[in-house]
Amino acid sequence: MSSINKDIDISTIENTHVVPNDPELEAREKALVRKLDMRLVPMLTFLYICQRLDNSNIGNAKVAGLQTDLGLSNFQYSWAISIYTLGVMAMQIPSNMILERSRPSIYLPTLIAAWSVVSAMTALVHDYKSLLLVRFFLGITESGYWCGAVFVLSTFYKPREIAMRNSIFYCGNWLSGALGGAFAGAIIDGMEGKAGLPGWRWLFIIEGCITFVVAFFAIWALPDYPATTSWLTDDEKDLAVRRLGQGKPKEKFSFTGLKSALIDYKIWVFIIIFMAIQTGGQLNYFMPQIIQDIGYTGSMTQYMTIPVYVFAAILSLIVALLSDRQQVRSYYIAFCMSLAVIGYIFQIATTNKALLFFSLFLCGGGVWASLGVSLAWLGDCVPGPRDKKAIGFALLNMISQLSNFYGPQLYTNPPRYLVANIVILVYMSIGVVLCFGLRFLLVRANRRLDDKYGVPVVEKKQVIPDDRDEGDVAPETGVNKNFRYLL
Repeated sequence: MSSINKDIDISTIENTHVVPNDPELEAREKALVRKLDMRLVPMLTFLYICQRLDNSNIGNAKVAGLQTDLGLSNFQYSWAISIYTLGVMAMQIPSNMILERSRPSIYLPTLIAAWSVVSAMTALVHDYKSLLLVRFFLGITESGYWCGAVFVLSTFYKPREIAMRNSIFYCGNWLSGALGGAFAGAIIDGMEGKAGLPGWRWLFIIEGCITFVVAFFAIWALPDYPATTSWLTDDEKDLAVRRLGQGKPKEKFSFTGLKSALIDYKIWVFIIIFMAIQTGGQLNYFMPQIIQDIGYTGSMTQYMTIPVYVFAAILSLIVALLSDRQQVRSYYIAFCMSLAVIGYIFQIATTNKALLFFSLFLCGGGVWASLGVSLAWLGDCVPGPRDKKAIGFALLNMISQLSNFYGPQLYTNPPRYLVANIVILVYMSIGVVLCFGLRFLLVRANRRLDDKYGVPVVEKKQVIPDDRDEGDVAPETGVNKNFRYLL
């Protein structure tokens, strides 16, 4: 702790000068970030892969016989996907409010164990009603993980670091798609007829059991918060808090964070953008069917989804890396969404099978690559206080889940799915416009902060002192007065 006393007090520096960084402090910070990158990010990503596998494997089960065995119409199958969203929406905000006041290392693994049991129980469904019931409770048990994990990441990483970590985390979605196709093909083919059960039932049993085992390891691997994580040293805990420049979290529960989140226009802009992305993301559930309609059959239907997810993952990492390095969000999100727009134009305008398959790369890559940077931009736009940020992420995911409710209902006219493609095309175009509109508003907000507090006096890599008395915390942002919104 002795090195902390050597830190430069920015309050003693004139606003016209930039505070130089402390080389010793910068080295300690790099070591801390490496430790977080080695433990926090991989574990959250791995758990997200498990969550996506347990959710989206219904798409693989559908083409393997679930729809036929249960006697489902296309309309009923779409509702089986949509009902999941009602469960998710019911628990988003309550879950993150609990998480913000509890221990993530205990709370998140509890959710994981619960959803793994529900997912495995999908193997027991025998008709449409029982499938709806299981999918609804799967939504309830899975609802808290995504928004909780993204929130936890935002409490450990700076704005200049978070896009890449969010994208690595969200690669769990695409890796689950790629692995899901491979796992589904292997499990369904290898287990078909074993113990008198069709392969699609074994798919739910095996993947659910794997996730249940993983939940126990998560208790040891996951953190709590920067000041309370057991696998950080006292010096690392102090630095983890100070480097974000946030004030001390409130100790007593209140609805202040909920109120602040509800009246923040930036969150509502992100909700619309995210609903566009989530609507486009329904491709995840119908890609095996689309590929089958293109002409692939059997296990190849599952395996041909893999290159689309791999492309999306690579594009996401490249975009996030460039966004973090250049400290620019809006242009990269708009670029990705524009790729999706082009892809959906192909989906609408052509019947050429080669072009249709190529368009899946543009649609999937453009939609999913925009997610990591979008989440980072939300964190940039809602830097604090901690309770507001927690509810902001939950509010975003809760309302944007509406797209997961109505989205599957758009895919009811195969094989072209024109209604879905047209709606998503329009929605993604609106998202591009909103990116530039929000950028314009944030430029004005930064100018107001400059006028009130002066030009920021720290470098981008500077460790900003933690003002426990909150004397240097700007009420407009909830963090240090040197913070400015990324554009």
